[in-house]
Amino acid sequence: MIQTKQINWADKLGAFSALLCIVHCLAVPALLTMGMGFISNPIIAYLFIFIAFFSIYKATNGRFLKPVSIFLWLAFTGFVISMLLEDQAEVFEYTMFLSSGLIILGHLYNMKYCSK
Repeated sequence: MIQTKQINWADKLGAFSALLCIVHCLAVPALLTMGMGFISNPIIAYLFIFIAFFSIYKATNGRFLKPVSIFLWLAFTGFVISMLLEDQAEVFEYTMFLSSGLIILGHLYNMKYCSK
């Protein structure tokens, strides 16, 4: 029973942080025009990557072969690649949003169907 609560905690953290990432990415242009340049600091991007990795690892208990685990790790890989290549082409901004959305869906699915 304790393990289920830990998994739910990791899933909630992962879904919430991915949602915050989407909000952050959408809000940065408006905040930059208001003079809040600190919000575009790359450390924030690395913090989102770290939280996503930590929450997915904890939610999947390090198991990489379950279908939901594969889905979450593929979404995470797409998220990291998109964040690293965001300045190279505009398409990576959209794939970053897509990957964040997929991470949210994966965590919600894991909470509902896999953590019982």
